[in-house]
Amino acid sequence: MRLHPLLSFVLLTYALSWAYWVPLVAAGHVVQLGSAATQFPGLFGPLLAAFAVTALTDGWAGVRDLAARVLRWRVPARWWLFAVGTPLALLGLAFGVLAIGPGMPELAAFGRAAGLPEWGVLFVWVAFVVGGIGEEAGWRGYALPVLRRRHGVLKSSLLLVPFWAGWHLPLFFLVKSYRDLGLVGVPGFLIALACGSIILAWLYESAVSSVLIAAVWHATYNLTSATDGAHGTVAAVVSTGVMAGATVLAWRLHRRARHAGAARHG
Repeated sequence: MRLHPLLSFVLLTYALSWAYWVPLVAAGHVVQLGSAATQFPGLFGPLLAAFAVTALTDGWAGVRDLAARVLRWRVPARWWLFAVGTPLALLGLAFGVLAIGPGMPELAAFGRAAGLPEWGVLFVWVAFVVGGIGEEAGWRGYALPVLRRRHGVLKSSLLLVPFWAGWHLPLFFLVKSYRDLGLVGVPGFLIALACGSIILAWLYESAVSSVLIAAVWHATYNLTSATDGAHGTVAAVVSTGVMAGATVLAWRLHRRARHAGAARHG
């Protein structure tokens, strides 16, 4: 594990998450609105793997550091505003488009998500935050810093995408929204994941290495893209906004890396 910490983390993450998801697939379950089956316990594979590998390679000091970053809420207010506000701003833009078009979706639809009880928007958002911590503690809290030892933010965020994407594989057989994508939807899924990876890596590092802030953005984005209200125009506007934002960020991070390289060799 000390020689190959990232590979160890990825293999353990897949083993933990897939150990929950694959039996559900084998049993023929499909997670959709109203179904008893849920994919959520598998979302904690990255968190458990991150703490396990950290404990074995860095001891209790590493575990305490990771736990502090997972729970870090004392960050400048602008990052809280960004994490909650930018996905909701894109949702507001989508509502503006719908107001002059086919009509608004009911707000209650954003409180319905596959794998969760229908207990309202706030409950779904909190559940998404908890699930987001399960993911982000591993992908941003552990894997990203390992990649950052050798690479810049942009390159690290993109190198992370294949591992993050592969982890989702059983969900394409388990969760109805993933199943509906089909092979045609896979390229779009990968592009969306790459854009999310860029934004989350930048946000994590900007917000004083706070996994919590990354999880809050992830959860708020999911509220606008992975609930019963996130279809058609809403999904199109939100995804387009995220891709546009990630493109601008990628350009800025690339320029920053070039300037830093020029300064080192100057």
